[in-house]
Amino acid sequence: MAKTEKNFGQIAARIIELVGGKDNIAHAGHCMTRLRITPKDTSLVNIDEIKKVGVIGAQMVGDQVQVIIGNDIDEVYDAFVKASGVEREAAIDENLDPELTKKKGIKEILGSIFPAIVSCVFPILPALLACGLLQAIMMLLINLHVVSPDSPTVATFTWVYNVAYYFLPVLVAYAASRRFNVKAAMAILMGLILVYPDFVELCKQGVGATIPNPGGPPTIIPGTGNAGYLFGIPIHPATYSNTIIPAILIVFVMSYVEKFLNKVIPKIVRFIFVPLLELVIMLPLALLVLAPIGAILSEAFAGLLIALFNTPLGKVLIPIFCAIYPYIVITGLHFNLMAVAMAIGGRYGKNPITHPAGFLFQYTQAAACLAVALKAKNAERKSLAFSCAFSDAIPGISEPGMYGVTFKYKTPLYGAMIGSAVGGIVCALLNVGSYAGGPPNIFTFPVFINPATRSMDDLRGMIIALAVGVVVTFVATMMLYKDEEADKIDAQG
Repeated sequence: MAKTEKNFGQIAARIIELVGGKDNIAHAGHCMTRLRITPKDTSLVNIDEIKKVGVIGAQMVGDQVQVIIGNDIDEVYDAFVKASGVEREAAIDENLDPELTKKKGIKEILGSIFPAIVSCVFPILPALLACGLLQAIMMLLINLHVVSPDSPTVATFTWVYNVAYYFLPVLVAYAASRRFNVKAAMAILMGLILVYPDFVELCKQGVGATIPNPGGPPTIIPGTGNAGYLFGIPIHPATYSNTIIPAILIVFVMSYVEKFLNKVIPKIVRFIFVPLLELVIMLPLALLVLAPIGAILSEAFAGLLIALFNTPLGKVLIPIFCAIYPYIVITGLHFNLMAVAMAIGGRYGKNPITHPAGFLFQYTQAAACLAVALKAKNAERKSLAFSCAFSDAIPGISEPGMYGVTFKYKTPLYGAMIGSAVGGIVCALLNVGSYAGGPPNIFTFPVFINPATRSMDDLRGMIIALAVGVVVTFVATMMLYKDEEADKIDAQG
C-alpha cells in the first residue's frame, strides 16, 4: 500500500491490538523512525503479525517493542496516542537503541558524518524542491519569451525562490534540532544569527569587494578583516547564507550544552535560565569557532587547488576533482571556488576545472536520480527521484537530489562519481574550459563559447563529456542501486 493511501488510524489500532491492547501498554514513545512500546506483559505481543500491518518491520529489543515505521512515524504516533490514550512524549534520540550505542571506531565515526548531514537536510527538501522548481518554471517562461524578464511578477518570484536558499542555515538548524534533540526555537535562533542583516553587512565590510573594470584592472576595496568583535576577539568575516555545515555544527554542539544545562539547573528555574545560558555559551562558540570552520577550510582548499593545478600533473587533477565534487559541495567547500576560477582563468585564458566539474556534477546527479526513479518501486521515492532529476537538469538545483537521493542511498552517488570521473577524463583530453561564470544549468552552456574567436570547440567538448558522463552514470547506477537496500535506509531514518 502506498504511503499516501495509508490509514494511519487503522495501522495504530491494529498495533495496539497486537501488543495486547490498551491495558497492556505501560509506555509508548518514538524516535525518528520507530514506534517504541513498553508492554506490561511481553507474552501478549505478536511480533510476527505486527510485521504484516503495513509497517517496514518490527522487533523486540529487551522488553521494548520497536515498530519500524520510517518517514510516516509522526502520523502513526499521533494516531497511536489518540487511540491508546498514552501520554504524548517528544521524539527521543535514535541512538538509544542498544545495537547502535556500541563504541564506534574512527571508520564508523567518519562513515556516519555524511548520513548525519543528510538527515539534517532531508526534512526541509520540500521547501528546497519547491523553490528550485519555481525557479525552473520562471526560467523556462523567460527563455520561451512567454514573460518578460523585467516583469514585476518575475521580480517577485525571483526573490521568493531565493528565500529557501538564503535562509538555508535557519531551515537546516530546525531540521538539525530534530536530529540532535535540541529545542527547535533555540536552534532556529542560532541559524537566524548567521543571516541577520547587520551581521551580513559586517561580514561584507570585513571581506571587502572587487569591482570589475572592463578594459582595465578591477577596483579593489579593502576590507576591515573582521566582522566585529566578541569579548575583544575578532569575528571571522564570511557569508553563511546558502550554507549547511555551520548550522549543523552549531546545533550538534548545542545539543550537549543543552543537556548539560538541563542536568545542572534546578527544574523550577530551568525554563528561564537554560535558554539564556545556552545563548551566552553558544554565541562565542558559534561566531568565533564553529561557523568560521567551514569558511576557513574553503579558503584553504581553494589555495591548495590552485597550487596543485599549477603543477605538471594539473591535468590529472581534473577527473579526480570531478569525481569528488559531490563531497566538495556537501561540505560547502565549493563556495570559494570562484577564487580558483579567477586565478586559473587569468593564467590559462579559461577555466578548465571548476566549471566543467560543476556541469558534470549537475548532470550526473540528474542521471543518477533518473535511474533511481525508473528502478524504484516505492511511489514516494520514485516521485521524489523524478523531481530531483528535473531540478538538477533544468534550473541546476542540486540540493534535493543530493540529500534526497544520491547521498541518502549512496550507490547513486557512486554511480554519479564514476560518471563524473569518466566525463572529467574527456574534458582533460579535449582541453575543455569555460570563459565566464554562472551556475551550471541548461541555460548557461554559452559560458563554454570563446568570446574572442566565437569558437565552439569547448562547448562541443563539454557536451561530449556530459553525454559520456551521463550515460556512464545511468548505467552504473542501474547496476549498483538496489531498491531493497533503499527500503532499509528509509527504515533507519
